[in-house]
Amino acid sequence: HPLSLYLRGTAGAGKSSLVRALVPSVHAAISAHADPELLVRFVKQNLNKPIRTLQLELELRPNNNDYSVMSIIQGRRMTLTQSKPGLVLVALEEMPQFDEEEGRDPDQGEVGRLISMRFSGRKGEFQQGERKEAPRNSTKRGISGDATIITIFTSNYDLQSPTLEALQRLDMFKNLKVIGVAPVAGKDREEFSMSYLKQLVGNSLVLSTVEGKKKVTIKQLDIPRGEGDIRPLVRYLRMLSFYIISLMLSPQQPKDGFQDGAGSVEVSVSFDASTDVTSISAQNNNGELASLQLKPGSFQNLYPVVPVPKSLSSRASLAVAELQKRHSNNLKNPLELLQILDFYFARTVLAPTVILSHDRDLIRDLIETLSRSDGVQSICNIDPSGYKMMKSLYDEHNTPNLRDDILQILHGDEASASTQCVAIELLCQTTDAQLQIREIIEDTPSMTAFSTERSALHKDGLLFGVFVEGEITPEIRSRASLVI
Repeated sequence: HPLSLYLRGTAGAGKSSLVRALVPSVHAAISAHADPELLVRFVKQNLNKPIRTLQLELELRPNNNDYSVMSIIQGRRMTLTQSKPGLVLVALEEMPQFDEEEGRDPDQGEVGRLISMRFSGRKGEFQQGERKEAPRNSTKRGISGDATIITIFTSNYDLQSPTLEALQRLDMFKNLKVIGVAPVAGKDREEFSMSYLKQLVGNSLVLSTVEGKKKVTIKQLDIPRGEGDIRPLVRYLRMLSFYIISLMLSPQQPKDGFQDGAGSVEVSVSFDASTDVTSISAQNNNGELASLQLKPGSFQNLYPVVPVPKSLSSRASLAVAELQKRHSNNLKNPLELLQILDFYFARTVLAPTVILSHDRDLIRDLIETLSRSDGVQSICNIDPSGYKMMKSLYDEHNTPNLRDDILQILHGDEASASTQCVAIELLCQTTDAQLQIREIIEDTPSMTAFSTERSALHKDGLLFGVFVEGEITPEIRSRASLVI
């Protein structure tokens, strides 16, 4: 039977990152030990959608009219550029929670039954007493017997027995293995922190005006790494890289500078638990130092305290000043918002920037104010309960959806695509609405089942202002940059 996995873990455990890493890893292993011409393709299908949307995306239609997810998967096995059929890794992301009261949309049991029917090539409704063997005429329409398809579910929730029973009616899920995924911890978390910060600083140096021949070494990294959800640590390290590069380019750097000529710069990062201060020092090969001190704010973002913080972007300072005029009593953390907007306009720290609030007017005015900044366009008043986050191939070509709205802005002027920013207002008035935006605000490229890497939505330069009515779910909070 084909390989099939169910990765279950808390928010920020790294499930989606693991799936993405499997594609090149499997391809490299096959190339080295089996057949270099055998390609591994990737298809991503999100399950955190209303059941009616999933039913449409998995709908079987005759012959050339079939644009279902199953048809897309079959097409990826053998593209025009391949000399032979390959493997397809199908990521079935964000399997929802099981709800015995049947009040949740989507519900794990209903999603499992739908996949069981459509992947086997059946059009009808799932019946508990139905024979497990698929009818003969469903073989060509289904993908359940294809051993070249690797399926991997990801979920924050346990796989319940009724869902497993429905899935295991298909050969492709007979060996479905449930694997718990825990966030990186201990020594591995320490090694990840050092490796990732080096990577971030190196990438930033390529984009900055720092001389390319200069060698930057992270000599010390003594920081609080936390436990569990890896996203706060990732955001923390991105901020550190931003401040390290800013320090090297700042007017306070040594008289000989860090930019001119070849040489080396050693960077040390330390944390004082008694004062909650993170200190960064950079020393050039002449032994001269520049330093910066940072403190965490209300959402564990880092803000400079010595020297006195100044906004690097006039757009950020103007936007915050305007918001303070309109919401003098409601905007509790303007300096933190100022720094987050600096990160947003820098396009290197937060991808995307996600700002949450229970104040609908504050979110509306934030997006409206940013839209008047140079290089920023806005998309307003998007309710995920009534507006599609992304469309399926069965939708009309001009079906409104947020993903295409953003891409249209970013690709509207190719000359400015690398600097164009977009600010989006989202109105989440229910828990289900929060569920539906999880993929679009995730810090990974947004893809549909028919997307390729080239058509993926990359999220640097995107800001989502999210109004939340009621409790903020852990999944949304873990993706947030700031709550105002």
